[in-house]
Amino acid sequence: MSSFLQSRQRQPKLFIDLPSGGKYYDDTVIKDQQYTQIPVYGMNAMDEIMFKTPDALFTGEATVRVVQSCVPAILDPWKIVGFDIDYILIAIRIATYGDELPIQSSCPHCNEENESVLSLTNMLDGYSQYQTDYQFEIEDYTFNLKPITYRQLTDFAMQNYQFERTLVQIAANKDLDPKKKTDMQNDVYIKSNELNIRLAISYIANVMSNGEVEEDTQEITDFIVNNEAVFYNRLKEGIFDLSARWNVPNIQLKCAAEECEKDYETKIDMDYANFFGLKFLRSRTLI
Repeated sequence: MSSFLQSRQRQPKLFIDLPSGGKYYDDTVIKDQQYTQIPVYGMNAMDEIMFKTPDALFTGEATVRVVQSCVPAILDPWKIVGFDIDYILIAIRIATYGDELPIQSSCPHCNEENESVLSLTNMLDGYSQYQTDYQFEIEDYTFNLKPITYRQLTDFAMQNYQFERTLVQIAANKDLDPKKKTDMQNDVYIKSNELNIRLAISYIANVMSNGEVEEDTQEITDFIVNNEAVFYNRLKEGIFDLSARWNVPNIQLKCAAEECEKDYETKIDMDYANFFGLKFLRSRTLI
């Protein structure tokens, strides 16, 4: 005999359309390739615990498990691109706690600390303006860029963290011979630079020139690494521009201080532990 408690199950709280429109996904990412009107459920008790587990947050496992729980139509969250992940997590926050989110920010004009209430639904609306195509030209070459997946983003972040941690450990080791210490540090710097190059190249969808298209990652890597620095530098500029365009939309606020009352722009810090755990979300002020 089933319990009456089983009649009470989670129901979808809202339905979302992915900003990417599914452009970067195959049929292994989202069930039935449904990129619009995707049902979103609120978090359960285990989901909230996951976002309070440091190791799971660091490895990205917490985000993946919560997305699978709250948006079951997503089969493989690791393959979701960055701005879609942010969009999905904002939707999960709405489904769990409601539309309003208290935030704290600092006015860049007078340094006054302001408390405001942010409408997360309005934030979601800001994603409708996203430009998913991005390209730049240099000499006779056209570079088409794409967003990287949550798996790529997490892997690069973890590798970078390991390099930073290794450098701290080397510097703190007083028993190392100075020359050996320098050699070890230089080795880490070289590996870190190689990581940065791989990260930059991972944003390239293809390179076009004179009617030809190259999509092979190794061929593109060889081209960037063995060519003039101007290509790599222009690629970095493109990625910085791309990241700014595809970041969480900025919000407009007005300083509450009577002697100021100036408008200013602030950016939400998508620290998932804070976003789902603290009463106030701390925002970064754009200068």
